[in-house]
Amino acid sequence: MAEQTILVTGSTDGIGKATARALAFQGHRVLLHGRNREKGRAVLAELEAATGSDRLSLFIADLAVQEQVRDLAREVDRASSRLDRLINNAGVFMPEREIAPGGIEMTFAVNYLAPFLLTHELLPLLERSGPARIVNVASIAHRSVQSFDRENLPGFEDYDGYDAYAVSKVGVIAFTIRLGRTLEGTGVTANCLHPGVIETKLLRAYMGRRGGGGPPEKGAEVEARLAISPDAGKVNGGYFEENRWTRPSHLALDPDVQEWFWETGLDLTGMGQW
Repeated sequence: MAEQTILVTGSTDGIGKATARALAFQGHRVLLHGRNREKGRAVLAELEAATGSDRLSLFIADLAVQEQVRDLAREVDRASSRLDRLINNAGVFMPEREIAPGGIEMTFAVNYLAPFLLTHELLPLLERSGPARIVNVASIAHRSVQSFDRENLPGFEDYDGYDAYAVSKVGVIAFTIRLGRTLEGTGVTANCLHPGVIETKLLRAYMGRRGGGGPPEKGAEVEARLAISPDAGKVNGGYFEENRWTRPSHLALDPDVQEWFWETGLDLTGMGQW
């Protein structure tokens, strides 16, 4: 495949870092994203040395802050004439309730609203670059959610760390399916995936010091496959789990749930109708 320009959010650690490394080894131009500039520069230097690539760039943004998400999109648009792939990889697991700007619970802000907003902000660039792909990282944890209290969002005053995480991933899948329908005929596709149970900072936040998952490279294989493989380019609005395309939960497939997450995203990011 010809060189692709690929933005990987959350690529200074864990699966995102491994994905960026794998894509750089394949000869693609990779746009790294992290929250901490010092750490980001260290990872950039590490990946340049490891891969021999001179096609890596670093962008800094706190995805819990919507204005920084918008700034990230503007910086990417200024720095690159095209964007072939957007991998919304960044995510958090918060054992205790924390609040992002605007009174939004941190898990919901980072795991759902940030990719929702960043995707919408970058869609014009993706469409100009088509055929292009959006790859959203979800989780098998979404299957544990049978229903959720819509009145409890976005603040999640009645808080449980696992529930907040799982609900955010229902939102990612519902958004991806709804986005896929919107993108029909644009030359851009949107799909989502469960990368596996992987030993990451996020898993350790949930399970304690020893998470017990597989290596980040295993999750990176899944992300890179959906971003690059020709077969994945034929799918739109799909969910990938256990090395195959499969149906997500009934809740994520519910058109009413999809519309609720979509409208909630528009409302909480101030985008109005779209």
